[in-house]
Amino acid sequence: MHELPDFTAMTKEEIGDWFLHNDTSALLSAARSPSEPLIQVDDRDVPVMRPATFRLPPSMLDWLEQAAGRDREGKSGIVRRALQEYRERHQGSVA
Repeated sequence: MHELPDFTAMTKEEIGDWFLHNDTSALLSAARSPSEPLIQVDDRDVPVMRPATFRLPPSMLDWLEQAAGRDREGKSGIVRRALQEYRERHQGSVA
């Protein structure tokens, strides 16, 4: 295995230069998986919403699009509220 540089003792420019001119496979093989899930947060440390993809019958999607036109939060807001209500009914309220 190649010896890795001490990135803490390098400037940003030196680190960038190292990545441009060196094989990073040793660095990647030395990396460990995080011990807990990574969650992206905004500048106020609030978790950022992530996109979800799912399938709906055409008639349900048509209804959702019409309802979203009258809802301030749109389709996502309607789906979030529906899922929250479902979770509260079936599993208890978990934030």
